[in-house]
Amino acid sequence: MKRLGSFFDEIYGFDGMSSFLLFISVILNLVTGMWPSQAVNNFNLISYLPLLGCIFRVFSRNHERRAHENECFLKLARPLCENIIEKREEQAEAKLFRFFKCPVCKQKLRVPKGKGKVEITCPKCGNKFIKKSLGICFAQQRRRSQ
Repeated sequence: MKRLGSFFDEIYGFDGMSSFLLFISVILNLVTGMWPSQAVNNFNLISYLPLLGCIFRVFSRNHERRAHENECFLKLARPLCENIIEKREEQAEAKLFRFFKCPVCKQKLRVPKGKGKVEITCPKCGNKFIKKSLGICFAQQRRRSQ
């Protein structure tokens, strides 16, 4: 039992890149499993390569190299993840706010929905412009229905 414990102490384990490789392998297996074509079945064998890479990374004992690889992967993946998170937050805020761009500096500005015509002052360049803030925000809609 001590040998098994020391084995698990020495391995690298899961990180962001290993999780990504596992995810890609599962998705490829699911997608290729839907089509009964022979050409797709050959591609199904290729879908096991990310799984093998994941297993190799998890059970590796070269911690420094795996950490460096994960750091490089996260540098590439971070902007994409931040973009996805930003879009989700924007969709959640779209229920309460309207978004406009300043015509001068293109700064993105938000205005509460349902306020009618609003004079908007850009905090970045100080430009003032008038826009309609039409639409009923979720809170106002709930109050009206009661």
